Amino acid sequence: MQPLLTNAIDPLVERRVYAQEADGHRHDYCQLLLGLRGSAALEMHGRQFLASVLHGVIVPADCRHEFAGQGDNCQLVVDMPVASVAVPAALFRRPRAFAITPALRGWLDKLPHGPALRQRQYDWQLAVGLAGAVSQSLGGDVGEGCGFPVAQIDAYLRRRLEHPIATAELAAHFGWGVRRFHDLFCEAFGDTPHQYHNRLKLDAAVGLLARQGLPLAEIGQRLGYGDQPAFTRRFSQRFGMPPGQWRREADSSAAMQGL
Repeated sequence: MQPLLTNAIDPLVERRVYAQEADGHRHDYCQLLLGLRGSAALEMHGRQFLASVLHGVIVPADCRHEFAGQGDNCQLVVDMPVASVAVPAALFRRPRAFAITPALRGWLDKLPHGPALRQRQYDWQLAVGLAGAVSQSLGGDVGEGCGFPVAQIDAYLRRRLEHPIATAELAAHFGWGVRRFHDLFCEAFGDTPHQYHNRLKLDAAVGLLARQGLPLAEIGQRLGYGDQPAFTRRFSQRFGMPPGQWRREADSSAAMQGL
């Protein structure tokens, strides 16, 4: 039985132990599987995949997958609804494996030991970091055969969160005509350039809010918002609460479980 997500757009991050008896299902959100101990075998579209301490696996939304644990195992599973963490949609359209890079291992090493209480803010922070590291791990072109540099565009936007993004300038930077670039971007990322860039900025805000003592106005400034009210408005539209409340709830929950 799949766990219920706390909110329609929230990612869910948790450890799962897979039984050795084979099982299978599909769900309307994509998944990342990253091995913490042992391994789990998956079959999708007639291909075999192995989630282990060396390799993770992407399970696309609505993809029937058979799975079984191999001996003593524990996998970190990230359930990601389509409107949750900002990652290029093209990365999750087919099953694929990816290497557990040092950046990914760094995020996995941050996991608290033992069972943890459900915490929306912590799940977001961890899912954002893991998804960004997976995007970098895949690298290369995933532009469905047309040579559209999805990974490079994603990395470029992540480096320029404080700068406004104009589609014409972005297209020129990567050597494409504006209309063709816009169409391919929407297909590959599932958003317009402006919408995707804004999602990246708000994802980054989740991590910045975890830094104690960093004023909200400074966070908004680092992310290119003209003032704190603009940042608060955008954040509230995305997450359903202002950033100050998000930080207070995160601090309270972290204190309860010693994070």
